[in-house]
Amino acid sequence: MTQQINDQEDQATEIILPGPLRLEKVQGTAFQWEYLLQSEDVIVAVNGTSWPKVKSIEDTVKDALERAPRPVLLTIIRDEKIFSVFVAKPIENKTTVLLGEQAGQYQKISPTLPIEKIRMLSNYVIVADSENFADTLEMRKSFLAMIIPPLWLISRRMWGPFVAFTGAILTSFAVNQTLGAAMYLFMCVYIGQRQIPLLLSSMLRNGLNRRMVVAAQNEIEAQTIALQFHGQLRFKFSNNNLLKPQNLDVDIV
Repeated sequence: MTQQINDQEDQATEIILPGPLRLEKVQGTAFQWEYLLQSEDVIVAVNGTSWPKVKSIEDTVKDALERAPRPVLLTIIRDEKIFSVFVAKPIENKTTVLLGEQAGQYQKISPTLPIEKIRMLSNYVIVADSENFADTLEMRKSFLAMIIPPLWLISRRMWGPFVAFTGAILTSFAVNQTLGAAMYLFMCVYIGQRQIPLLLSSMLRNGLNRRMVVAAQNEIEAQTIALQFHGQLRFKFSNNNLLKPQNLDVDIV
Protein backbone atom coordinates (compact mmCIF):
# COMPACT_ATOMS: atom_id res chain seq x y z
CA MET A 1 0.00 0.00 0.00
CA THR A 2 2.82 2.37 0.94
CA GLN A 3 4.66 1.52 -2.28
CA GLN A 4 1.53 2.25 -4.32
CA ILE A 5 1.17 5.67 -2.68
CA ASN A 6 4.82 6.44 -3.36
CA ASP A 7 4.40 5.47 -7.05
CA GLN A 8 1.40 7.77 -7.35
CA GLU A 9 3.35 10.61 -5.78
CA ASP A 10 6.23 10.01 -8.20
CA GLN A 11 3.84 10.11 -11.17
CA ALA A 12 2.27 13.33 -9.89
CA THR A 13 5.71 14.85 -9.53
CA GLU A 14 6.57 13.95 -13.13
CA ILE A 15 3.34 15.52 -14.39
CA ILE A 16 3.86 18.89 -12.73
CA LEU A 17 7.58 19.22 -13.50
CA PRO A 18 8.12 21.96 -16.10
CA GLY A 19 9.98 21.18 -19.27
CA PRO A 20 10.09 21.92 -23.01
CA LEU A 21 7.56 19.90 -24.99
CA ARG A 22 8.77 17.81 -27.93
CA LEU A 23 6.19 16.91 -30.56
CA GLU A 24 5.98 13.26 -31.60
CA LYS A 25 4.12 11.61 -34.50
CA VAL A 26 2.73 14.84 -35.94
CA GLN A 27 2.14 13.31 -39.39
CA GLY A 28 -1.54 13.47 -40.35
CA THR A 29 -2.60 15.66 -37.42
CA ALA A 30 -4.05 19.18 -37.48
CA PHE A 31 -0.70 20.53 -36.25
CA GLN A 32 1.00 19.12 -39.33
CA TRP A 33 -1.74 20.01 -41.84
CA GLU A 34 -2.65 23.50 -40.64
CA TYR A 35 0.60 24.76 -39.13
CA LEU A 36 3.20 22.55 -40.88
CA LEU A 37 4.78 21.56 -37.59
CA GLN A 38 7.05 18.52 -37.57
CA SER A 39 7.97 15.70 -35.28
CA GLU A 40 10.96 16.65 -33.10
CA ASP A 41 9.85 20.30 -32.97
CA VAL A 42 10.31 21.50 -29.39
CA ILE A 43 7.90 24.03 -27.87
CA VAL A 44 9.77 26.28 -25.42
CA ALA A 45 7.26 29.08 -24.72
CA VAL A 46 3.53 29.85 -24.74
CA ASN A 47 2.30 33.40 -25.41
CA GLY A 48 5.79 34.72 -24.79
CA THR A 49 6.21 32.94 -21.44
CA SER A 50 9.15 30.52 -21.42
CA TRP A 51 8.76 26.92 -20.27
CA PRO A 52 10.34 27.23 -16.77
CA LYS A 53 7.56 29.64 -15.82
CA VAL A 54 4.65 27.33 -16.67
CA LYS A 55 3.92 24.03 -14.96
CA SER A 56 2.81 22.33 -18.19
CA ILE A 57 3.01 23.63 -21.76
CA GLU A 58 0.26 21.29 -22.91
CA ASP A 59 -2.14 22.30 -20.12
CA THR A 60 -1.28 25.98 -20.50
CA VAL A 61 -2.22 25.93 -24.19
CA LYS A 62 -5.47 24.10 -23.46
CA ASP A 63 -6.42 26.45 -20.61
CA ALA A 64 -5.64 29.57 -22.67
CA LEU A 65 -7.81 28.39 -25.58
CA GLU A 66 -10.67 27.52 -23.25
CA ARG A 67 -10.49 30.84 -21.44
CA ALA A 68 -10.68 33.00 -24.58
CA PRO A 69 -11.28 32.15 -28.25
CA ARG A 70 -7.96 33.64 -29.35
CA PRO A 71 -4.99 31.86 -30.94
CA VAL A 72 -2.04 30.96 -28.73
CA LEU A 73 1.53 31.81 -29.73
CA LEU A 74 3.93 28.86 -29.55
CA THR A 75 7.68 29.49 -29.66
CA ILE A 76 9.41 26.52 -31.27
CA ILE A 77 12.94 25.24 -31.73
CA ARG A 78 13.64 23.32 -34.95
CA ASP A 79 17.14 22.35 -36.04
CA GLU A 80 18.55 24.65 -33.34
CA LYS A 81 16.70 27.61 -34.87
CA ILE A 82 13.77 29.46 -33.34
CA PHE A 83 10.42 30.58 -34.78
CA SER A 84 6.86 31.13 -33.56
CA VAL A 85 3.39 30.28 -34.81
CA PHE A 86 -0.16 31.00 -33.64
CA VAL A 87 -2.31 27.90 -33.06
CA ALA A 88 -6.03 27.71 -32.41
CA LYS A 89 -6.10 24.06 -31.36
CA PRO A 90 -4.91 22.28 -28.21
CA ILE A 91 -1.92 19.95 -28.39
CA GLU A 92 -3.53 16.53 -28.82
CA ASN A 93 -0.86 14.55 -30.64
CA LYS A 94 1.76 12.49 -28.82
CA THR A 95 4.34 14.60 -26.99
CA THR A 96 7.29 14.17 -24.66
CA VAL A 97 8.18 16.50 -21.79
CA LEU A 98 11.94 17.00 -21.80
CA LEU A 99 13.52 16.80 -18.36
CA GLY A 100 16.99 16.84 -16.86
CA GLU A 101 19.83 17.14 -19.35
CA GLN A 102 17.43 17.20 -22.31
CA ALA A 103 15.71 20.28 -20.89
CA GLY A 104 19.02 21.85 -19.90
CA GLN A 105 20.01 22.64 -23.48
CA TYR A 106 16.95 24.91 -23.74
CA GLN A 107 17.54 26.60 -20.38
CA LYS A 108 19.38 29.58 -21.86
CA ILE A 109 16.72 30.23 -24.49
CA SER A 110 14.67 33.21 -23.28
CA PRO A 111 11.90 33.89 -25.83
CA THR A 112 9.92 36.06 -23.41
CA LEU A 113 7.78 38.52 -25.37
CA PRO A 114 5.52 41.29 -24.06
CA ILE A 115 1.85 40.90 -24.87
CA GLU A 116 1.91 44.20 -26.79
CA LYS A 117 4.40 42.77 -29.27
CA ILE A 118 2.53 39.48 -29.57
CA ARG A 119 -0.61 41.37 -30.59
CA MET A 120 1.33 42.88 -33.50
CA LEU A 121 2.18 39.44 -34.90
CA SER A 122 0.24 37.52 -37.51
CA ASN A 123 0.62 34.07 -39.08
CA TYR A 124 2.16 34.00 -42.54
CA VAL A 125 2.16 31.02 -44.88
CA ILE A 126 5.32 30.61 -46.95
CA VAL A 127 4.57 29.06 -50.33
CA ALA A 128 6.94 28.12 -53.15
CA ASP A 129 6.95 26.29 -56.47
CA SER A 130 9.25 23.48 -57.62
CA GLU A 131 11.93 26.01 -58.59
CA ASN A 132 11.79 27.66 -55.14
CA PHE A 133 10.19 30.88 -56.33
CA ALA A 134 8.36 31.86 -53.14
CA ASP A 135 5.68 34.16 -51.84
CA THR A 136 4.05 34.96 -48.49
CA LEU A 137 0.40 35.02 -47.50
CA GLU A 138 -0.81 36.74 -44.35
CA MET A 139 -3.47 34.65 -42.61
CA ARG A 140 -5.25 37.71 -41.23
CA LYS A 141 -8.51 38.50 -42.99
CA SER A 142 -8.81 41.63 -45.13
CA PHE A 143 -11.66 44.08 -44.55
CA LEU A 144 -11.60 44.92 -48.28
CA ALA A 145 -12.67 41.36 -49.10
CA MET A 146 -15.75 41.80 -46.92
CA ILE A 147 -17.03 45.06 -48.43
CA ILE A 148 -15.69 45.19 -52.02
CA PRO A 149 -14.89 41.60 -53.06
CA PRO A 150 -14.19 42.43 -56.74
CA LEU A 151 -11.38 44.85 -55.85
CA TRP A 152 -9.93 42.36 -53.39
CA LEU A 153 -9.98 39.60 -56.02
CA ILE A 154 -8.22 41.91 -58.49
CA SER A 155 -5.59 42.92 -55.92
CA ARG A 156 -4.88 39.23 -55.31
CA ARG A 157 -4.81 38.43 -59.05
CA MET A 158 -7.52 35.80 -58.62
CA TRP A 159 -8.94 36.18 -62.12
CA GLY A 160 -11.04 33.01 -62.16
CA PRO A 161 -13.09 33.84 -59.04
CA PHE A 162 -13.28 37.47 -60.20
CA VAL A 163 -14.86 36.49 -63.52
CA ALA A 164 -17.27 34.09 -61.78
CA PHE A 165 -18.19 36.70 -59.15
CA THR A 166 -18.74 39.48 -61.70
CA GLY A 167 -20.77 37.22 -63.98
CA ALA A 168 -23.05 36.11 -61.15
CA ILE A 169 -23.65 39.69 -59.99
CA LEU A 170 -24.33 41.08 -63.46
CA THR A 171 -26.69 38.22 -64.28
CA SER A 172 -28.59 38.73 -61.02
CA PHE A 173 -28.93 42.48 -61.63
CA ALA A 174 -30.15 41.81 -65.17
CA VAL A 175 -32.94 39.62 -63.78
CA ASN A 176 -33.88 41.81 -60.82
CA GLN A 177 -32.16 44.63 -58.94
CA THR A 178 -33.22 43.24 -55.58
CA LEU A 179 -31.87 39.83 -56.53
CA GLY A 180 -28.64 41.48 -57.67
CA ALA A 181 -28.23 43.32 -54.37
CA ALA A 182 -28.95 40.12 -52.45
CA MET A 183 -26.38 38.23 -54.54
CA TYR A 184 -23.79 40.95 -53.90
CA LEU A 185 -24.36 40.79 -50.14
CA PHE A 186 -24.13 36.99 -50.26
CA MET A 187 -20.82 37.21 -52.11
CA CYS A 188 -19.51 39.75 -49.58
CA VAL A 189 -20.28 37.38 -46.72
CA TYR A 190 -19.01 34.28 -48.54
CA ILE A 191 -15.72 35.76 -49.74
CA GLY A 192 -15.21 37.60 -46.46
CA GLN A 193 -15.46 34.33 -44.53
CA ARG A 194 -13.64 32.13 -47.06
CA GLN A 195 -10.92 34.50 -48.25
CA ILE A 196 -7.98 32.60 -46.71
CA PRO A 197 -9.00 29.17 -48.10
CA LEU A 198 -9.71 30.82 -51.47
CA LEU A 199 -6.23 32.34 -51.55
CA LEU A 200 -4.55 29.09 -50.57
CA SER A 201 -6.53 27.14 -53.18
CA SER A 202 -5.58 29.67 -55.85
CA MET A 203 -1.89 29.40 -54.95
CA LEU A 204 -1.99 25.60 -54.94
CA ARG A 205 -3.60 25.61 -58.39
CA ASN A 206 -0.74 27.80 -59.59
CA GLY A 207 1.79 25.16 -58.57
CA LEU A 208 2.77 26.63 -55.21
CA ASN A 209 3.11 24.42 -52.15
CA ARG A 210 3.12 25.41 -48.50
CA ARG A 211 6.59 25.26 -46.95
CA MET A 212 6.17 26.83 -43.53
CA VAL A 213 3.87 28.81 -41.25
CA VAL A 214 5.46 31.51 -39.08
CA ALA A 215 4.25 34.34 -36.87
CA ALA A 216 5.81 37.68 -37.79
CA GLN A 217 5.14 41.41 -37.77
CA ASN A 218 5.31 41.78 -41.56
CA GLU A 219 6.22 39.98 -44.78
CA ILE A 220 9.92 40.90 -44.61
CA GLU A 221 10.23 39.41 -41.14
CA ALA A 222 8.33 36.29 -42.21
CA GLN A 223 10.64 35.87 -45.21
CA THR A 224 13.73 36.38 -43.05
CA ILE A 225 12.59 33.65 -40.65
CA ALA A 226 11.70 31.28 -43.49
CA LEU A 227 15.11 31.74 -45.12
CA GLN A 228 16.78 30.44 -41.97
CA PHE A 229 15.07 27.09 -42.58
CA HIS A 230 14.79 27.15 -46.38
CA GLY A 231 17.76 29.11 -47.66
CA GLN A 232 17.06 28.20 -51.29
CA LEU A 233 13.79 30.18 -51.43
CA ARG A 234 13.60 33.14 -53.82
CA PHE A 235 10.79 35.48 -52.91
CA LYS A 236 8.98 37.18 -55.79
CA PHE A 237 7.87 40.32 -54.00
CA SER A 238 10.54 41.40 -51.54
CA ASN A 239 13.50 43.68 -51.20
CA ASN A 240 16.32 41.14 -51.10
CA ASN A 241 18.68 43.81 -49.83
CA LEU A 242 16.69 43.93 -46.61
CA LEU A 243 17.03 40.18 -46.16
CA LYS A 244 20.84 40.16 -46.31
CA PRO A 245 23.15 42.09 -44.00
CA GLN A 246 25.48 44.41 -45.88
CA ASN A 247 28.59 46.31 -44.84
CA LEU A 248 28.40 49.92 -46.02
CA ASP A 249 31.03 52.65 -45.92
CA VAL A 250 28.46 55.29 -44.97
CA ASP A 251 25.52 55.47 -42.59
CA ILE A 252 21.98 55.13 -43.88
CA VAL A 253 20.12 58.44 -43.60
